[in-house]
Amino acid sequence: MKKTILALLTILFGSFFSTTNVKADTVKADVVNTDSFEKQVDHLLDQKNFSGTVLVVRDGHVLYSTSQGYSDRQEKHKNHFNTSYEVDSIQKSMTAALLMKQIELGKLSLDDKLSKFYPSVPGSSKITIRQMLDMKSGLILPGDVGPQKVLSDQAIISSDIKRIKFSHALYNNWYYSPINFNLLSGILEKVTGQSYRHLFYESYIKKLDLKHTEFAYSHRLKSANKATGYTNLDPISGASSYSHPFNITRFETFDELGTGQMFMSAHDLYKVENYILAGDMLTKASRAELFVPASVSDYGGGFYNKYNDHYSDGWGYGFQGVVHLSSDGQNAVIVLSNYSRISDDLKPVAKEIFNMVND
Repeated sequence: MKKTILALLTILFGSFFSTTNVKADTVKADVVNTDSFEKQVDHLLDQKNFSGTVLVVRDGHVLYSTSQGYSDRQEKHKNHFNTSYEVDSIQKSMTAALLMKQIELGKLSLDDKLSKFYPSVPGSSKITIRQMLDMKSGLILPGDVGPQKVLSDQAIISSDIKRIKFSHALYNNWYYSPINFNLLSGILEKVTGQSYRHLFYESYIKKLDLKHTEFAYSHRLKSANKATGYTNLDPISGASSYSHPFNITRFETFDELGTGQMFMSAHDLYKVENYILAGDMLTKASRAELFVPASVSDYGGGFYNKYNDHYSDGWGYGFQGVVHLSSDGQNAVIVLSNYSRISDDLKPVAKEIFNMVND
C-alpha cells in the first residue's frame, strides 16, 4: 500500500493551507499518527480493492491520508496527493451555497417561485427555491439532464424544460431529481448576470487558491493529475482490472450544470466544504437555515444533515465520492474513488471511518 510519508505530508499541508486567508478553513500542519486507526482504515479499504484518495481530519488535524491505485492504468499514472476526481453530486452543496449567498445579498428569497425565472416549467407557480434546494419540488426529468450536444448553459436548461414533468403526488415530498440544481444554476446566472463557471471560479477556486479543481470540460488540469473513471462490465464484480475506463462524451461534461461537473482533489474538496459549513462564506444564520433536515431523507441544501454530520455523496462516470463533515468542520472524512462498483459501495466505509473519528 502506498501511504503518504507523514513528514512530507506535514510540509505539504502547511504550504497548501497557508495560501488562503479564510480563517475557519485552515487545517493545522500537525499530523496525528495513530497506528491503530491507520490499520483499521487500511483494512477497510483493502476489502474494497480501493482506488482513489482518502483524507481524514480530526480536531482540525490531518489524522490519515492515503492514495491508492491508478489514476490512468494505461499511462501507468498512480493516484497521489494532488489527483483530482470527478465529485459528481457532491457539487450540489457548492451550488446551494452560491445560491444562499445571493439570498444574503437580497437578490433572491427562499420563498421566490420558480415561475419568476422559468414560467414555462410545469408547476413553477407553486414551486419555491427552498423546495428545489431540498428536492421537494415535484419536478421529474425523464432520462439524463441536458441535450446530446454542447450548448450554452441557458440553452441546456431550455432543452431540459421541454422534457420536464411535474408530479402532484411528489410535490412537497422528497424525490431526488438533479434537474432542480440545473435550474438553480440557471437562476444564479439570471440574478447575477454571470456564468455559473465564473461564479464558481471567483467564489471557490480563486478565493481559496485551489490548485487541483476544475470543470470537467476544462483542460487546465494536467492529465497526470486528473483521474480516469473505471468500472466493471459485471456490476457486482469486485475485480480491479482497470480494463474498462468510462468514456465521457464532451456534451455530458456541460450538461451536468451545477450538479456534477467538477474535478477536485480530496484536499481541495475538504477546503471548500469546510469553508461552506464553518467558514465565512455564509453567515451563521444562513447556514442554520440552509443546512437542516428538510425532509424525511434529511436532505437540505446539497447535504444530508444529521446531528453533527453533514453528508454528501456522488456517483457516476466511473467515480464515487463520499464526504462527511462535522458542523464546525473540524472532523471530516473525504473519500474519492475513480473505480466505482456496486459491489464495493464506499458509503458504509466512509460512515464507519467518520464514526471512528468521532469516538
